[in-house]
Amino acid sequence: MSDGRLRLSGYKYKKNAEEKKNQLNNLVQKIPKIDSFFKPTNILNEVENYETTQKMLASCSNSGTSTTDITYIQNVKSSEKWVINDLTIDRLLIKEIKQNIDYDLLSTKLEFGNKTRYLKKSVFYRKLLNGEQQLRKFLIYSRSKNALFCIPCRMFGGSTKLATEGLMDWRNVIKIVKQHEVSKEYTNCQIVFLRRRNNIGRIDSDLCIQINNEIDYWKNVLKRVIAVIKKLGSRGLPFRGSVEKFGSQNNGNFMMCLELISEFDPFLSNHIVQHGNPGSGHTSYLSSTTCDEIITLMTTQVTNVIIKEIKSAKYFSIVIDSTPDISHTDQLAYVIRYVRDDGFPVERFMCFLPNIGHKSETLETAVLSFLTKHDIDINNCRSQSYDNAANMSGIYSGLQARIVKKNPYAYYVPCAAHSLNLVGTCVAECVKEGLSFFNTIQHLYSFFSASTRRWDILKSSLTLGKKVVKRADGTRWSARHEACDSLYQNYDGVIRSLSLSEEDNFEKATTRCEAAGLRHQLDRFETVFMTVFWNAILERFNNTSKELQKINTDLGKVVKLYKSLINFITSIRNDTFFNEYVTLAKKIKIEEYEFDKVRTKKRKLQADETRENEVNMTGSDKLRIETYFTILDRVKSELEKRCAAYINTFDKYDFLTNLILLSPEEITQKANKLQEFYNDDLEKSFACECVHFRAYLQSLNKNIDGVIELSIHVRGNNLDTVFPNVDIALRMLLCMAITNCSAERSFSTLKRVKNYLRASMEGNKLNSLSLLAIETELVNKMDFDAIIDDFATQKSRRKAMSTRH
Repeated sequence: MSDGRLRLSGYKYKKNAEEKKNQLNNLVQKIPKIDSFFKPTNILNEVENYETTQKMLASCSNSGTSTTDITYIQNVKSSEKWVINDLTIDRLLIKEIKQNIDYDLLSTKLEFGNKTRYLKKSVFYRKLLNGEQQLRKFLIYSRSKNALFCIPCRMFGGSTKLATEGLMDWRNVIKIVKQHEVSKEYTNCQIVFLRRRNNIGRIDSDLCIQINNEIDYWKNVLKRVIAVIKKLGSRGLPFRGSVEKFGSQNNGNFMMCLELISEFDPFLSNHIVQHGNPGSGHTSYLSSTTCDEIITLMTTQVTNVIIKEIKSAKYFSIVIDSTPDISHTDQLAYVIRYVRDDGFPVERFMCFLPNIGHKSETLETAVLSFLTKHDIDINNCRSQSYDNAANMSGIYSGLQARIVKKNPYAYYVPCAAHSLNLVGTCVAECVKEGLSFFNTIQHLYSFFSASTRRWDILKSSLTLGKKVVKRADGTRWSARHEACDSLYQNYDGVIRSLSLSEEDNFEKATTRCEAAGLRHQLDRFETVFMTVFWNAILERFNNTSKELQKINTDLGKVVKLYKSLINFITSIRNDTFFNEYVTLAKKIKIEEYEFDKVRTKKRKLQADETRENEVNMTGSDKLRIETYFTILDRVKSELEKRCAAYINTFDKYDFLTNLILLSPEEITQKANKLQEFYNDDLEKSFACECVHFRAYLQSLNKNIDGVIELSIHVRGNNLDTVFPNVDIALRMLLCMAITNCSAERSFSTLKRVKNYLRASMEGNKLNSLSLLAIETELVNKMDFDAIIDDFATQKSRRKAMSTRH
């Protein structure tokens, strides 16, 4: 069935198509070519070669062309004429202009009467009043013209010889150049030159200004955001609130700080008004997402700085310790100790590793995996420091033994502060009187702190300014000094408070009975003596423990402190000091021993025995022999045993701390032993260097005491190039960690960062905030621009913040 349209044959279709094609070709031929709309120019080919451009600049004469007009000339030859136009100027400004200073200036010979003159290189330099020389970058020598030209004046229409035909007066060239560089014409041309080089005055200048303004705007926004993040992060404070909206009372610390700054900063105030609460899909860089991204960038930058310092220092030691957090997740703190470029040792927190477990196999995997991840060579490890737990310190399958198999130079150094705590614990449990004493002072704290009424009675019974009773079961055993000292200062007041509680009819019978028992215990002269005695011992332990916990404590200082405690214990182990403590105890209570109050049971004699040679001990003798001497002997024994672990390691380096006191022969002998042990680190000339270093120290007018002072002096005076092996030995000694206190200190930050309100925080966020809070020193030194550039790279399609490509 036909649809009403005329159907053509195939021939007719081909004919019609050919006619349409011919009509289209005729139409195209009638349309002018695109070249006819523009004036052709070959100037691009003439200025493409830079050396040709230099010859053209020096050989051509002034064409009279205006600096604002663009002249198009066909078939221009560089040897005939060079046209100064915008294209030529742009090409010269993009490339560095060669001044031809290195050219052989003997060819500049010119005859002036009977004298021959040459162009001197000193013309290209301006001598300042203070003696410095400054390059005259505006001068250029033309070899074809044998003349000097001023580049800015040549480009931008100067009228002097330096801008037109060139200066060839070698007799007066210095005088003419000096006059020219202070002339108004040169100054104007130089300003135009500099502006043109900075893209000012170009056709896209408005667009460049707009982009730069946009970049500056968002940079200023991010600087304020980063400043807030740095302060909140360095103090471990929370960022977010329940509402992410400006003006809300529950928008969190981050937005609160921005609102506070905006009250005094009009720029941020306007930004918050315009972009503060726009909703999703709008860019403000004030949201929690941006905050988290910047925290990650800051953490990455701090970590990179630490890793860079570790690799620069080469030698390091590791410190490991673990603790459960608020969500009952075991967090393994990872700390690395190394020596900075200035010779000072530092301990840097790296991260928390969650749920590693307590088996030595998994701990080894975690430790080595972290080092591998950051490309840190385990062979450069020189020390390990953990607590005395069996899974860490075991000599066969503990973590330290497993790492020693990987690197035999990674010595295990037990935590010096923890070892001192163990000394006190062993001593307190060695005698019945000591164990009873510490249980009593802890029971006192529990009794008074359990009730506000009893606490008020205690405070009212104390003399103004005196300490109240303290807890005696702290983490640091030496901290029991505070509990012992508070009881010693307030002994009468505590007994008076217990008496009031005992006679208080409003208290329960069990409470009154408990108060009576504690009062009876404190009424014993033995308890008073133990208070005086332990207060003296624990004061020395506490001060020593605090010194051991410092980062700038080295292995040599640990040995000296332990030996000082041993000498102190030895010096007081005699009847003289015992009597002194008894005298102090008498000031608190009358000397009346519990042993003397009880009837002594007499032993039944055998058939051939008499009581003539039988020794009868008094209460004083029993306290002196069975308690006082026993405690001191146990303290000395434990200190010597634990000090031996540090002496064995330090003996290899001890001569470095006594170079002036030792003879060259002794230094050579000890240095050779150390070099043989570390034959991959120390050269055979190490002994000669040590003797030389000894002579250098003797020549100084001041006495340098301590390994750290030696290291700082060597690095501070660039002596590491003169004594490189001495510097290596000092670094290996100083990088040895002697405590794991830095790892334990990170636990307090963990409790602040991950508290009960932020118990769900885990992984990278927890590590980032912990790192910012612990390594505040590095966070405060961070560069705003570097963080903004990194952030801009991630957000390059959002807002312009950087011109970096």
